[in-house]
Amino acid sequence: MKHTIRFSHSIYDIGKESWDALSTSDNPFLRFEFLAALEDCQCIDSPIQRMPLNSGWIPQYAIVEDEQHAALAIAPVFQKLHSYGEYVFDWAWADAYQRHGLQYYPKLVWAIPFTPSTGPRMISQGNQHECTQYHQLIAEGLTAHCQTHNFSGWHCLFPNAVAQQAFGSSDSTINNTTYNTINRAINGTMSRTSCQFHWFNGDANGQGFTNFAHYLDKFTSRKRKNIKKERARLLESGFSFHQKSGFEISESDIENFYHCYQLTYAKRNSRGYLTLAFFKQLVKTMPEQILLVQANYQAHDKDADSSSNRVVANALYFKDADNLYGRYWGCLEEFDSVHFECCYYQGIEYCIEHNLSHFDPGTQGEHKISRGFEPTICHSQHWIAHPEFSEAIDEFLTVEKSDINNYVIQATEYLPFRNTNENTTQSAD
Repeated sequence: MKHTIRFSHSIYDIGKESWDALSTSDNPFLRFEFLAALEDCQCIDSPIQRMPLNSGWIPQYAIVEDEQHAALAIAPVFQKLHSYGEYVFDWAWADAYQRHGLQYYPKLVWAIPFTPSTGPRMISQGNQHECTQYHQLIAEGLTAHCQTHNFSGWHCLFPNAVAQQAFGSSDSTINNTTYNTINRAINGTMSRTSCQFHWFNGDANGQGFTNFAHYLDKFTSRKRKNIKKERARLLESGFSFHQKSGFEISESDIENFYHCYQLTYAKRNSRGYLTLAFFKQLVKTMPEQILLVQANYQAHDKDADSSSNRVVANALYFKDADNLYGRYWGCLEEFDSVHFECCYYQGIEYCIEHNLSHFDPGTQGEHKISRGFEPTICHSQHWIAHPEFSEAIDEFLTVEKSDINNYVIQATEYLPFRNTNENTTQSAD
């Protein structure tokens, strides 16, 4: 059966009904509602907007179709005019192109905008064998699209293991012409690794933690005491923390969160990628996959003999059946350890209470290691049209991969966990 690749310039050209009919994942970032909100709320460009936004993100959804033009698989793909909001950094590659009088942009990015989180990069009802083919067909289609439109290349960011396996395999069951074309597209891709710090819900016996104290049993005595003191100081200082899910989150809650979110960017002389309308729309369209953690601070005024209680920081998470994703944070002013509580400890407690096995708190942050977040390899896949640059980048990635692997080994040594043979005396803490 002959399959073709078609490109669409808006998720609305596909439609929610068609999208949901193909989707088998509960990953929040691959939902129609999430991607549609990006278009609706002027976070990325869209043909539904009266005036071009010039965001540098232009939808180019890749659709695998059969001979009857029925959609078999769809991938979120975007034409990019810069490298902002990707979190797999290729600015040096773009600079090298410019120094040689070449254009690095536009390029194609197969990813979820502004979301450096590993997950599925395609929706399909196909079986495992078929989905492997569809991933490979999309790769072939992106390669051809780059060659036809003179794009510098395409980049698949933070794909899950299913996609990674597809990039690394060859399927000899499809016809020779298609196989040879796909094989060239797949073999021409380069794998890149990076490191994030993730939390996993399991004790030494592989059992999920029963509560936060049970989790801390995994730590050495000194590290366990440090975290207990850190959390206790916040409560003693007048902080309290509240978790809100779904319809518990009000419009005023989101407005407060957004004010904090933008203030945090403003301190770095920048602005958050996402709009207030985007967050408000998600609370209405996919509330069951949103968690908001609020930090309340009650300050006592001795002179006036009064006190005030206000929300001073927020962390916004997304979730699915087995994972928690920490994504957005903001505060009115800097308070010692509030970020750690809102973005890490509250997330861990939520995972334990709701039996979620994995917590992805976002990119970067070696300070996560001492709190039990383990170094975790993430992946991306890259195809570069220019042969000499492709070869040079491939050599760079080989060296970088070795450096990342060594970094993971070194970072693992700093994890706070005790030797499994070591006894703990909880009462001594």
